[in-house]
Amino acid sequence: MPETRDTAVGVAPAAAPPTPSALDDGHHLARGAAANALVLLASNFRGVFIFLIARLLGEAALGRFGLAFATTELLSKAGMLGFDNSIIPFMAHRVASGDADGARRVFRRAAAVATVASSLVAVVAIPVVVWLAATRGLDAFSRGAAVMLLALPGIAVARIATGASRSVLAMSSEFYSRGITETWVTTGVFVVAIALGLRDAAPALAVALGTTAAAVVAYALASRAIEDRVGARRSRTSAPADSPGPVPTNAEMLRFSLPIAGSSLLTVLVMQADVLLLGTYVNRAPGVTVESFGVFCAAAQVAGGLRKVRQVFDPIFAPIVATRAAGAERAALRDTVAGPGRWVLAAQLPAVGAMVLAAGPIMAIYGAGFRSGALWLALLAIAHGTNAFAGLVETLLMIQRPSLNLLNASLTVAVQLVVGLLLIPRMGVTGAALAMCCGFAAQGVARFAEVRHVFGWTWPWASLRRPMTAAAMAAIPAIALRIPGGMWWDLCAALTFVGAYAVAWLWLGPDPADREVWRRLLKRPAAV
Repeated sequence: MPETRDTAVGVAPAAAPPTPSALDDGHHLARGAAANALVLLASNFRGVFIFLIARLLGEAALGRFGLAFATTELLSKAGMLGFDNSIIPFMAHRVASGDADGARRVFRRAAAVATVASSLVAVVAIPVVVWLAATRGLDAFSRGAAVMLLALPGIAVARIATGASRSVLAMSSEFYSRGITETWVTTGVFVVAIALGLRDAAPALAVALGTTAAAVVAYALASRAIEDRVGARRSRTSAPADSPGPVPTNAEMLRFSLPIAGSSLLTVLVMQADVLLLGTYVNRAPGVTVESFGVFCAAAQVAGGLRKVRQVFDPIFAPIVATRAAGAERAALRDTVAGPGRWVLAAQLPAVGAMVLAAGPIMAIYGAGFRSGALWLALLAIAHGTNAFAGLVETLLMIQRPSLNLLNASLTVAVQLVVGLLLIPRMGVTGAALAMCCGFAAQGVARFAEVRHVFGWTWPWASLRRPMTAAAMAAIPAIALRIPGGMWWDLCAALTFVGAYAVAWLWLGPDPADREVWRRLLKRPAAV
């Protein structure tokens, strides 16, 4: 496609061509994202598990599961001690230098420490929640739901092992552990438990056994990937690599990881704040019943799926950014992040648009009673879509200044709590959805302001012109179709938006940098 077409549609090309290092990064990012897309496609079958809970057990059971799972997810971050994220920068130098033994020791030490910590958290948490369920009427952890907390050690090992695999660019490992093992073991255990009559405890039991099975597979695959990839890199490199230094002690690893752990804990709290906060208002605020809370949990689950768009890029984005930052190439980082930022937004916009336009039909999939959550799904889709794009900055800051992520998460939680406490008693469930929107908006502003402070450059906003223009063009016919109202009109509007968005992209043409990345992908295929 000729270059003159860029200006013909009013979209100016980049002020300067991307550097060779940025093109190399873009090539690796695109290949890694393509590999990880298969993982997320497989893991999406976990939605079958949520669908079965809604269909077989009803709105109230889904609400209990949502609150129990949010609590388990929150406690898992405390047990992992931040090693699920810090394992990547810990291993970056050892991977680059071919130090397989050092990389292996770092991974095993992180997994062992996190397993002990997660087990202690589970030992303390289980009797506490059982006591709360018995004395305070905490319905979410009644009827055997506390069994879900037995998943904490498995969650820790699985995610640390996944991080270790990502550090050596072994993207396919997660497909087998999370995409295949966890998804289908969880679903299978749930179906068997229901058949055996364990209806109330079935979701919790399924999560516990599914994550434990995934942990075993993830650990084995990570160990093999470290040996194969780091050893192969060492044998291919003739020049002696710089020594990565001694393996850090447990204390040194904890000093670096604990701020990340605090940030991760608050990040999960941010993501689950709507469910956790709204759960305290069941039968205490207008319209917040056990059933409406279950509908909201379904909407939160669907909207949370928008984060998977960014997760396509995160596994490969983090190690490449860590390597670039380790080489003191801060200026090159701006060109490196432009591509993933554009790709995430380009994929996010049609997903958010379709979810907002067809919120009612999407919720009706879970059952007729769930269609009342259409407005909540639309608001949560906007909130999670915004957060997913701004989350790329979180990865940048984690590599260089993890303490800022802790500050940002604290700010977001504070905004969500204040807005939620003000709006939920007045607006019910809708107030919880609006609190998420306000919290994520504040977080996004803080993150992008910190990029300039930490790295000395502003986010490459000009690279986002094409996806924004395409979305604006597609929104015009889609909104017009939705005016009559009704389920079928909503579906037609969503399909029109996605189709018009694709046509607009064809007319606008790809970014010149993306054309070069695509050319390299076709010219130099290589195993991820």
